Amino acid sequence: MIRLLIVEDESYVAESLTALLESRGFACEVAATAEEALEAPACDVVLADLKLPGMSGLELLRRLKERDATQPVLLLTGHGTIRDAVEAMREGALDFLTKPIEPEVIVERLRKAAERRQIERERDRWRVGSGVVAESGSMRELLKRVEQIAAQDVSVLLSGESGTGKELVATHLHQHSPRCQGPLVRVHCGAIPAALFESEFFGHRKGAFTGATDDRQGWFAEADGGTLFLDEVGTLPADGQAKLLRALESGEVRPVGASFSRRVDVRVVSATNENLEQRRDDGSFRPDLYYRIAGVPVALPPLRDRFEDLDALARRFASPMTITESGAAVLRRHRWPGNVRELRNVIARARLEADRGELDASLFEPLLPAASEDLDLKARVRGFERELFAEALRRSDGKKSDAARLLGIDPSNWAYHAKRLR
Repeated sequence: MIRLLIVEDESYVAESLTALLESRGFACEVAATAEEALEAPACDVVLADLKLPGMSGLELLRRLKERDATQPVLLLTGHGTIRDAVEAMREGALDFLTKPIEPEVIVERLRKAAERRQIERERDRWRVGSGVVAESGSMRELLKRVEQIAAQDVSVLLSGESGTGKELVATHLHQHSPRCQGPLVRVHCGAIPAALFESEFFGHRKGAFTGATDDRQGWFAEADGGTLFLDEVGTLPADGQAKLLRALESGEVRPVGASFSRRVDVRVVSATNENLEQRRDDGSFRPDLYYRIAGVPVALPPLRDRFEDLDALARRFASPMTITESGAAVLRRHRWPGNVRELRNVIARARLEADRGELDASLFEPLLPAASEDLDLKARVRGFERELFAEALRRSDGKKSDAARLLGIDPSNWAYHAKRLR
């Protein structure tokens, strides 16, 4: 329900507006003067007359904006002029309405103002540093620790399940470090062909090998003076681990085909969804490299352990649609083994199926895979297929024909598969 403050000294006008707007679902408070309005409880939107006894509506607007720059204020007058409208807009009024005004028009303007207020509130909530959502106490504490670590030029190892937001936290760390003006170079270690490892990391000279038609800097040189983010560092092969360790210990890299090395000043932030300590102990990951990259270990909690973040993320992915309470309850019951990535995909699917501006339980329930305790093969396979279809839709920006091609199915069969997986 939209909370509205009406500031109007003429009682019959205030009563008429209240009756109209409460019949349309608004919760109305009335103040007869600007001074009363400044003492009123917080609201979503303010509708104020321009001409008031004592402090004017324009001065009230200024006071409200000083207190909260995002507060939507609409000014209403029976004898407005262009000059009044221009001044009101310059001071931050969202709209300027002249009496008499059609009931449907004022209802629409007020609802749009409330929607804008909600969007701005959500945007402020989402944008913590680099975009990490931190409504929960655990994530707020984690970001506080990350910002403290950022000031120290030490290597950092981020660990956590797939989809928990390790790359966003790495970005947050870089942006709060003394290296923030330098580059942040992101590397997915699992996507590097073994034959190109040295070329990608350390660069190469023109003609060093077939296909080397130009000089290439390499990721270490690109990150010089900044941060090198190594995502899924546990996927590095044994020989790649040795080469990376040498570069980190010496602070020098030699491009393939070059006769000299160059010094680089790089901070390494790594991420993994594996238990690297266990792999260090069983010998599948080099202990000396582990200690080099894990100067400070930081563990990210899974989404199922921070429901405050789940709610905020769900609203973010659903916007401009809203999630009903029944829909939110279904989301909270799920364990989210795929964490934020899974949540984003599920909501993307629900939005495509929605025929109105709300996402409720009926849209989410068919999209969620079987719980991890359920070993029913058909249910688990169907859940996996749903995730693949959701990911294909995300990559193709919701274009079903393109998503079908990514999945290797005939676009004409999309409706059949969509119905089968509901």
